Amino acid sequence: MDSVFIHGLSVDAVIGVFEWEKQLQQPLIFDLEMAWDIRQAAATDDLQYALNYQAVTEFIEHFVGSQQFELLETLLEQLAAGLRQQFAIPWLSIQVQKPAVVPQARAVGLKIERGDKP
Repeated sequence: MDSVFIHGLSVDAVIGVFEWEKQLQQPLIFDLEMAWDIRQAAATDDLQYALNYQAVTEFIEHFVGSQQFELLETLLEQLAAGLRQQFAIPWLSIQVQKPAVVPQARAVGLKIERGDKP
């Protein structure tokens, strides 16, 4: 199976369990890999058969920007489910970093995989 990826997508979000976090937007950095068979898109040179990474990016920006979460775990589970449903993605891996939230670390974050890996 082929894959489409988006790396380093920065989206501002209101996320966190602490009161100070709920009062401001923080950047989240997303890296995604999504299983997709590109052969029909390649053969036809037609976007309708491709996994449109601009549409995926816009979905993520809207999803994250229109909701408030306390935990990255909740955000990732719901985002993964939404992406798989909206775009019929059979498998995906999403990593999210929350930079500068722990002073001793450059970033903290999570990575999940959902679906059947081809």
